[in-house]
Amino acid sequence: MKRIINIVFILLLISFKSLSQENKITCGLGFSFEISDDKSWGYKEPVVVEITPGSPAERAGLKINDILLSVNHNGTYLKSYQTIMTWFNINETDITLAIRNFEHSFKEITFSKDCRSSNAIPEAQLAPVFAFYSLENVQNRRFLMPVKTVTNENALYHNYKTFGFAASDESTREIDERINAIFIRALSEKGLEYNPTDPDFIIQTYYSFESNPLFKSNSSTFGSYQPVWRYDTRNNRTVRVPLYNPSEGVRIDDIAYQLQFGARFYDVKFMEAGEMTLIWEGEVNERLSSYYNLIDYLEMNLPLMLYKFPYAGNRSFATFQIKYLKYNYTGIGYDMNDLKTVASVDPGSPAALAGIRQGDVVINIQGQSFDHTSSQQLTEGYRRFIAETMEFRDTNTRYTDSNGFKDCMFWNIADYLKISNAISNNKRYRAAFSYLFNFNQYIDWNTPVSINIEVERNGNILNFAVTPTITTSSHLLAY
Repeated sequence: MKRIINIVFILLLISFKSLSQENKITCGLGFSFEISDDKSWGYKEPVVVEITPGSPAERAGLKINDILLSVNHNGTYLKSYQTIMTWFNINETDITLAIRNFEHSFKEITFSKDCRSSNAIPEAQLAPVFAFYSLENVQNRRFLMPVKTVTNENALYHNYKTFGFAASDESTREIDERINAIFIRALSEKGLEYNPTDPDFIIQTYYSFESNPLFKSNSSTFGSYQPVWRYDTRNNRTVRVPLYNPSEGVRIDDIAYQLQFGARFYDVKFMEAGEMTLIWEGEVNERLSSYYNLIDYLEMNLPLMLYKFPYAGNRSFATFQIKYLKYNYTGIGYDMNDLKTVASVDPGSPAALAGIRQGDVVINIQGQSFDHTSSQQLTEGYRRFIAETMEFRDTNTRYTDSNGFKDCMFWNIADYLKISNAISNNKRYRAAFSYLFNFNQYIDWNTPVSINIEVERNGNILNFAVTPTITTSSHLLAY
């Protein structure tokens, strides 16, 4: 516990102090890209690999794996990363991108950059900083899957728009139809269309699920392995599963079942007329610690496998990075040097509509006073809160996040009232920024429609009722 608290303390100081600059206006793009070396997807073109939660790029519909064909009407093919970056600065406040993906061969989108005072830290950045108020809603996690991928560099995946399925045997028809339904859901979200009469490619699957005759439930090492978590894309929730970590050595007599699943995509239209040509294959071989129904496994894990299509990354393994964020958005940007001061207010935001202005000094939010005189004082209260409320967390949900925190745990449902009372103890914990999550019962037992924000302006005390927008951002990157 000491290690995690020290790391949180350091991160808070970094967030609040080292980023401080002169009060200038800076504009962010809201996404990052890399130049692709994958001959099947965006070869020698920029491909989007990360999107900032709550950014204009996200709101404009930009997605991970989108290929950038042009930036401000400048073609990107064979251009260097540095050259492309200079084109983002052609216009000060907005940007025009041409993108390609499964859904669009060419589509232009224009959106405003995220421009704000350089010393303003927005709520989308503060929510992860204060994640321990609500780890259920701020998750930055990484996990591995034993996904082996085969690609065909002669296939241009962006040409494919429709898919179908190979014929099933009568003996497996029922399970195949359920598996196919998962494919339809996952691939449709990528922009592909299910077309059984005239598909561009055909999907063929193979699978096995076998018990291990050498398994010993009374093994001395059974149950001693690290827990495995996977991300359920259906409800944006990380779930513990009865699997072994693919990077961890496991005794053969601790493996209860072995599961194999594979999918092959065959071109039937573009490459060899009249022939089925393999263009992509993904396969997993999993070791199970207890029974895990094949369909239940695939409902969660098949969509994850398909994140390796079309931009495969590592062909022999799959690393997944989850960035999930759900918070109350008011549009206030706080001064990094003095978190009581409003450094910026997003135009048209709930705070702007309520009447809050740049330069206002926040005195109180929802009954929590902003009486800290320094970021260190605020950090000490937060650090104390983490340590003293650890007893209210559910140890069955313990996980290590992407920053190496080993004691991340969700709140215990039975202790919600105690948690709410602890958070409201402002003198001890200075938990004013818990308003970012007050849509949860454990933060605010009686969740209000609006948040009351009290500020000082030119010596006057003003009260504003701000109706926040609950903002959710979920990104899963596979590489």
